[in-house]
Amino acid sequence: MNKPEKNKTVTFTVKTQSREDFFARGKKIAALLDKGKTITPQKIITFEDTRDLIKFINEAKIALLSTIRKKPDTISSLARKLHRSRSAIDKDVQLLESVGIVESEYVINPGHGRCRVIKAVSSGPIKLQVESII
Repeated sequence: MNKPEKNKTVTFTVKTQSREDFFARGKKIAALLDKGKTITPQKIITFEDTRDLIKFINEAKIALLSTIRKKPDTISSLARKLHRSRSAIDKDVQLLESVGIVESEYVINPGHGRCRVIKAVSSGPIKLQVESII
């Protein structure tokens, strides 16, 4: 995956889509690539069920993302700041990392070995464009 420029707006489209539509979109992209066409990179996160989309975009994750964007931090520190359990923060970070909204890296923590620091993929705005048919 290409890394976005640090201050560039990163747009993620989050939407509901049937399995058939998901695979049709993939086939259309594959056909264009087979013809040698250039594809504009997109970040699309799809859910079959609107309830799953709502679980993905919730107040806790938005607060977590906002905190990470202000200052990269460790899971333990984020848990303290947000008054949530370490495991809940870790679960949300794993999800946000799997879709490319945040990333983590291990850094040396003097006297304590290494620690994992979570940071936003871009210091620029993150635009979540939600498309859903309820």
